[in-house]
Amino acid sequence: MSDEVVIITPELPGAGGLGDYTQRLIEAWPVESKPRLLVANETIAHQLPAHGGKILVQYSAYGFDRHGYPRQLIRALIDWKKKTRGLLVVMFHEIWTFWPAWNRNRLVQFFHRRAMQKLIGYADAVVTTTSSQAEHLGKLLPAKPVRVLPVGSNIPRNEDVDLARQRGWAVLFGLEAGRVRALKQMHSALHSLAARGLVTKIITVGAGDGRWSQEEASLLSSLKLKEGFEQRARVDENEISKLLSTACYGISAQDELSLGKSGSFMAYAAHGLNILSSAADSTKSEPISLLISPNELLAGVSDAELKNRAERLLAWQRQTSSWDLIAAAFADVLKIGR
Repeated sequence: MSDEVVIITPELPGAGGLGDYTQRLIEAWPVESKPRLLVANETIAHQLPAHGGKILVQYSAYGFDRHGYPRQLIRALIDWKKKTRGLLVVMFHEIWTFWPAWNRNRLVQFFHRRAMQKLIGYADAVVTTTSSQAEHLGKLLPAKPVRVLPVGSNIPRNEDVDLARQRGWAVLFGLEAGRVRALKQMHSALHSLAARGLVTKIITVGAGDGRWSQEEASLLSSLKLKEGFEQRARVDENEISKLLSTACYGISAQDELSLGKSGSFMAYAAHGLNILSSAADSTKSEPISLLISPNELLAGVSDAELKNRAERLLAWQRQTSSWDLIAAAFADVLKIGR
């Protein structure tokens, strides 16, 4: 049986979050022999190892199929497993979409869940990014354990750079449509923080095709920030790292259940930022308890407390989702180096 390791992904590095995730994983791979990267397409069945081997699937339903049901891929993986008895690990970055009863896509996702249940049954290990997704997956096949492994930072931190934080500066990092959604969701809170001079400048950065640029500019302008705002197009990772090392706050509109699969959230944490989030709740466990709610900042938070939370958030990120840890976890379930 072959010892070849293949990672199946819906996209190449640089084309999106899962491609970049896979690249970071390969860079941190704990053994000298690197995995083979395979971008899924219609001929996927003919590209799998013929004599066993080990497959890690970076699963995202809409990443693999525009209808959110990659039936050909699921069938190919099950057939491969039955034929070769190779080792199959599935990392569920996204599961199925929850549509209301009247939406016709609900039927598609019904069949999708049923196919996923079969896939999970054949998998040697099942991993996902959040506890909520693990709970849903666990209901499909209760006998199969599901491991939770949050994503890593999608921007490596330049440890050689020591920059001064700019008081009142905040960064909104991520895809263009997501940035606009965050500005809409948090507009009232950000307006209040700007009026009090607690947030004086917002810099948006991340990939996009320009479709949302004007709406983003309009939302930022309406905040009436003392030092204004900047919209930066997609820039190289080193420049983004410098920006994250310069600002005081990262703006996040992710809900509590989605934080573990947000590379932007992890990038904030990995760069020692305080994260402004309406999901903040001091009564909950980390990292939720370490976030800063806009109302809390308006009420007054000492510099010492802000520094303490940022440092603890950084420690949490390193202990739960550093790339070395993620790579070691996958090496473990793939039985590499044993």
